Amino acid sequence: MHQQPVLLRRTGSSLPSSTAPGSGGAVDPNASIPIADEDPGLSHSGRDSSHKRKQSGIPLDAEDIIHRASAHTSLEQIVDEEEGSDWGESDSGPGGEQQGGTHGSSMPEFNELFPDDQGGWLSSSLKSMLTSRGVAGMTLIMMALTFALLRPASTERGGGPDAAGGGAAKPNGRPQVDSKEITFGEEHSEIVGAPMEHYVHEYNKIRFFDSPDKMKPIFSKGPILWDEEMGGLHMFENVCLTNNVDALRYRPDPDTGLRGLIYFTPQESVTSNPRRCVPCSNSQPMENWEDANKDRKVVGHKCGMKGLHAMFASSVGDWSDCIMEEENAKLMEEWGQTQSPVNVSTIHFFQEPTFVLQFDAWDMERSLFDMLMTYLPHWDKFLGGANDEDDGFPFNSVISHSLQGCLSHSHNWFCEVLHQMYAFGEAKEIPWEGDENTLYCYRELYYNQMGYQRNLDHEGLVTREVFGEFREMLFRKFGLPRRRTAEDRLAELEYERAQGKKKNEGKDDGADDEQDENDGPKIIFYDNKLSEQTVWNQMESLISKARELEKYQNVKFVTVKDFDELTVAQQARKFNEADAIIMAHGPHMANAIFAVDGTSFVEVGCRVESLVGNPRFMKLMDGEYRAVEKCSDDGGEDGNVCVVCKGKGDDVNFTMTPKAFERLIDDVVARLQA
Repeated sequence: MHQQPVLLRRTGSSLPSSTAPGSGGAVDPNASIPIADEDPGLSHSGRDSSHKRKQSGIPLDAEDIIHRASAHTSLEQIVDEEEGSDWGESDSGPGGEQQGGTHGSSMPEFNELFPDDQGGWLSSSLKSMLTSRGVAGMTLIMMALTFALLRPASTERGGGPDAAGGGAAKPNGRPQVDSKEITFGEEHSEIVGAPMEHYVHEYNKIRFFDSPDKMKPIFSKGPILWDEEMGGLHMFENVCLTNNVDALRYRPDPDTGLRGLIYFTPQESVTSNPRRCVPCSNSQPMENWEDANKDRKVVGHKCGMKGLHAMFASSVGDWSDCIMEEENAKLMEEWGQTQSPVNVSTIHFFQEPTFVLQFDAWDMERSLFDMLMTYLPHWDKFLGGANDEDDGFPFNSVISHSLQGCLSHSHNWFCEVLHQMYAFGEAKEIPWEGDENTLYCYRELYYNQMGYQRNLDHEGLVTREVFGEFREMLFRKFGLPRRRTAEDRLAELEYERAQGKKKNEGKDDGADDEQDENDGPKIIFYDNKLSEQTVWNQMESLISKARELEKYQNVKFVTVKDFDELTVAQQARKFNEADAIIMAHGPHMANAIFAVDGTSFVEVGCRVESLVGNPRFMKLMDGEYRAVEKCSDDGGEDGNVCVVCKGKGDDVNFTMTPKAFERLIDDVVARLQA
């Protein structure tokens, strides 16, 4: 008996068990196949029966779908039976043969379009293409072609560094990251664990290298004076900076203001020098780049300048290898010139002009004179041209290896002064990482020479006008109560008198926080008792005895307990309110810039070496200065103004006799009245 082909539907469901109907290799045509919309009572045992498929477009019930999924999938050619009254109904004769020769459907079959005897090879090819296997193969071919056409052209990672020595960034700003099994329309890339420099070649105008080998050789230029008439401010090109880690251990005066500068050159006379990477010692003064000293004969190269010790190499890798040599490392340690980083594995190369901020973060007096007095005339010029296109600040960024975050969040005295005076315009501060492997290099570096104007011996640079503008800005920024000049204070007093308002109006007789210019002088004392500096012993006792004297009833004696507990603004206010300042020697004397013109300053100690006491500085302040030092053999009993030191040496504690103290107060009051 001829069997009619059975319709099998492809399904995504899992294969049924072997016991399910239709799960075997052979299909029993007599087996009952459930129909979604069969009529109740209609028998399906007969092979000549016909059925109708649901054509409403509504999905079949879940139960029926499960039954239909019980048949194995087949990729063999199938012949569909007549379906649905909507397509036209045709009767089947015995054996399932169709009567009429065509389906009731309006869609023609492939055999009708291409009879076997007419299609030839074309018919055979099309038949094979239109099978399920053929359609699947054509789909895969089309997907492969689409992927090849839409895929962006690939480039080698890290290729093409420019003349400055860097891996070129990719067109989208970063190199392509290898990815596996990428599906179009989805993002599969993920960066986990690696630092930025491992996959970013340039970001925020900083070029990153994760190996010295990836950085092409660069050649340095400089130093070039920014302004030959002023001096002090130098520019270098293509150089790197290192930190002197030994300077932090200097005793008794550790220093955070020492740097090493790596100068790159191809000169054979330099590169053949085995000690090209060793900086000169810090024992010799270095005023200019070309100065010669005894260390130059040892290392065979230029030493640099104060605060910036020169080292030479042909490349970063050459310098790193050179300092690792045993003899060079020993010599650097002996001279206190051990540099960091030691083993360079990462390089940050800054493309924008950068100002290197160097100062002694632990001594605000030295910071004021070593750094700021050199920079002030340049600051005045930059600030005056800030609104001009061709003038203003020539650098766009600032980096401070002396104190991280100096301009952003530090409460350091000197950093606060720089912040309030708008020292670097709109230049942003560069954060840095203090590790042993990262080297910082600069395409254009500005160095403000440390100590160039420490003694103000380059006349005509820090003028009364420049220094006055600087102090006026600080007076406004810190909101100080007293005007800077005597003329301004007198004009302010006359205005208040004319208005019938006095500063002490409404206060108790014993109040001494504010005073009128006609009141007695206000003298501020400090004994250094809670600091690590030398201490003025029995100062409070001397002040108590002086207050009992009739001649000092109009004098206001004020003491400061501890400057370290005061903010910069509070320290500034203490000095601003004083007519005279008598204090133990120490860096707190840098607050003199907040004092009004005409203030009298007295520093007391066994030996006083003061930068504030420079006559040129006192001339800028319209002030008077006096240093009270160690007494002779009489111990000050003859009334000489001196101190009695409690031990040998210059950095020991001291005291003062009542006679000497009384004589000191008499002299100070007399000068103020004059």
